Amino acid sequence: MENTNIYYPKLYSWLAGIPVSEIDKLVIRQFEAGDMIIYKNHLFKYVSIVLDGICNVINQLDNGTEVITLRLSSGNLIGVSESVLGSMRNIASIKACTRIVTAELDLQTFWHWLDSYPCFAKFVLKDLVTRLHYTADFSANCQSSASKINLAKYFMDRYNFEASSAPPDSKISVKIQETHEIISNFLGVNTRTVERHIHALKKDGLISTSKGKVYISSSQYQELLHYVTSNL
Repeated sequence: MENTNIYYPKLYSWLAGIPVSEIDKLVIRQFEAGDMIIYKNHLFKYVSIVLDGICNVINQLDNGTEVITLRLSSGNLIGVSESVLGSMRNIASIKACTRIVTAELDLQTFWHWLDSYPCFAKFVLKDLVTRLHYTADFSANCQSSASKINLAKYFMDRYNFEASSAPPDSKISVKIQETHEIISNFLGVNTRTVERHIHALKKDGLISTSKGKVYISSSQYQELLHYVTSNL
């Protein structure tokens, strides 16, 4: 495990109104890509702040299929919905998409900080409002056009999210993590339709594929953007 002390300065910056002595009590945890961080319906225990990496919020539909409803990255909170709602169990599952580093708060500390430090209350409120608007806008945008264009919008959003966590000036193509099934569930189309559109987008040079996964370069993102805006 890497030296987690390097993440404390980030916490000091985000939570500048909280004494350093209190922030230093937080437990830093690391998870590898593919690890389940939280299981839906398991006992809710703590709130975490994502310090590095990307994780998926996963919910199950009534028919049992899984849908990624949100992606969390640096600065986002895990477990804040359960805390605010007073839930005894986790509302959704959280799976590490990349290596994840988090700072863990017990519930007593979470509520103490909310009551005592306005900077923390603003930090939590900003996270909740931002994800609320993002989720609503993303869902609406990916349901408003023909299915091929909706898929292109989906890939653009995922590219932006993944690229925001990449090293500065990175020239590496972004890998779209979701499976065809998860994408089809979100867009409300069958997997054959998703696969057909992926093939068409690849043929047009808008995306690349390798071992069943979609990859998008910065130049391909610009081509996707032109494709979507010219078909609105």
